Amino acid sequence: MRTTTLLMALVIFASCKAQVENKNVTKTLNHNTMERPIITPEFEKLHLENYKDGLKISKAFIDAGPEKGNEFSMYDYRKVDDTGTKMFGGSFLGGFRASFTKKDSYYTIAKSYYKNGNIHFKCITSSLFRQIKIGKQYFFNQDGKLENIVDHDKGWDYSYEKVIEYILERKLPLVSDNIYYGAEITQEEKEKKYWQLALDTRKTTNKSTWEIVKLDAMTGEILYQIEFEGDRIYHLDLGDNNPRAIEKIIVADKTLKK
Repeated sequence: MRTTTLLMALVIFASCKAQVENKNVTKTLNHNTMERPIITPEFEKLHLENYKDGLKISKAFIDAGPEKGNEFSMYDYRKVDDTGTKMFGGSFLGGFRASFTKKDSYYTIAKSYYKNGNIHFKCITSSLFRQIKIGKQYFFNQDGKLENIVDHDKGWDYSYEKVIEYILERKLPLVSDNIYYGAEITQEEKEKKYWQLALDTRKTTNKSTWEIVKLDAMTGEILYQIEFEGDRIYHLDLGDNNPRAIEKIIVADKTLKK
């Protein structure tokens, strides 16, 4: 048996979940229909029997705080088959997380449960590198009553799907393979909302190039576009210049304060 804090256990689970989901994304995403899964605002209850075919249970102890020394069970589950990737983890001490990513899908259904097994929230996220929340997210109190609905599409008329289409229309890779880096997609909510993309363009330029592109959240207008040629540092800090790269500004940055 091992000693750990509940907080550390949940952090490790979340980290592993992100790494595994990213690892399971494949090039076949480029042929996906981009059909969003459907989630509803109805109450849900956690049923462990849904994970009995492969559920792993381990014992642990809390090593800090007023409950120090108390034993609890940690649950962990992962299944990959022809339907997709199903994951689950957590404990009755601190709550649970569950997710399902349909095979070759751009989307993941993510759910969180209170320690009493009642649903805490459910939402849809991107299944790509960045887990961007998409559409409506439903929040419930511990008694199972729907308390709040957050629409993550509000203010983003140029949708996640349109961003994917933009990348594919340019014939650029969405996900990593042995040759190309996958696209990195983030949402920026500063003075002006925009999508920020880091794109590997070597396939179309036949040179060692990549781009940083900013797309307006409402219209999709290109607010900034710069091409780099030279060595690329993966997951580069977008705020730093790479002295080994040649820069070519295609569209001057319209997101900067004047």
